[in-house]
Amino acid sequence: MKKLRICLSIAATDEAFAEMIKKLSDYAEVITVGLDDYSLEGVDIFIGKKMSAEKLATADRLKAVFAYKTGVDDFPVGEFAKRNILLVNSHANSRYIAEYSFGLAIALVSRIAEFDRKMRLGDWDIEDPYWQSLFGMKAGLVGFGHIGREINAILSANGIETFTIDRGKDYPADTGLVSSLEELCSVTDILFLSLPRTPATDGMFDEKIFRLLKGKFIVNVGRSNCINEKALYDALTTGGMAGAAIDTWRAKPSRAGELFIPFDHPFQNLDNILLSSHKAMQLCDGHYQYVKDICARVMAYIEGKPTGNEVDCTKGY
Repeated sequence: MKKLRICLSIAATDEAFAEMIKKLSDYAEVITVGLDDYSLEGVDIFIGKKMSAEKLATADRLKAVFAYKTGVDDFPVGEFAKRNILLVNSHANSRYIAEYSFGLAIALVSRIAEFDRKMRLGDWDIEDPYWQSLFGMKAGLVGFGHIGREINAILSANGIETFTIDRGKDYPADTGLVSSLEELCSVTDILFLSLPRTPATDGMFDEKIFRLLKGKFIVNVGRSNCINEKALYDALTTGGMAGAAIDTWRAKPSRAGELFIPFDHPFQNLDNILLSSHKAMQLCDGHYQYVKDICARVMAYIEGKPTGNEVDCTKGY
């Protein structure tokens, strides 16, 4: 029987990848390549963090793709669907992303970062000293996948009433269900966003939705495409929205150490927004957890067992 060939695309070999290579080498031939300089000719399984349509065009027998991360918008998922190629991602860090989201929410509504900035200047903010409690709020979950469910669990464990849009899934009994995003905005005080990047989520939070969020908060640890940047800025400055905590943006620095502002509007001048540089996923051992999880799923696939976390390539998540 011909040995399977695995293409592992990485920036550099570290302890996590070395462990993966050692384990998978008992099952298949493992070829290690960079993030961009490779061909998929003769490859059965690809493991990586991105793939272009041009790279996919070189594949002649590719059957499965494993992403050692959660987001899959860096892959040609539509082409995978056409070619019946399995795509599996990792949700190993969903609980910790949810924890970070909860931390952002507490810091946002309690104005911790704002008070810290002012105190460094000796400003005790005596004229406006008050903060709100998350515990007295009703929370809406926009996105109820792995991360959304973990956020819901944290909120429920702290006695915070939660709601989400009914999309025909199985929901916890204590989670309230509504029929639309508009209704979710009306019945809650704070929204937690954990949406994937798809055409359906593009620009979902526009001027119309932000008008419904007067006096309310949002926390986004999902993809950035769901928020119209200008509409958010207007909502925070003239629209009366109470605040926002944003962890993901449309672009990142191209190299380490580069100073880079990923927005066109001066959010850095506002007190009612927390700016986070895609930190929810950067847990100290988060990379190791992702790689370990995907390694186990590749091994399951080779052994003919269910992998779990199969992405619906017709939907993009």
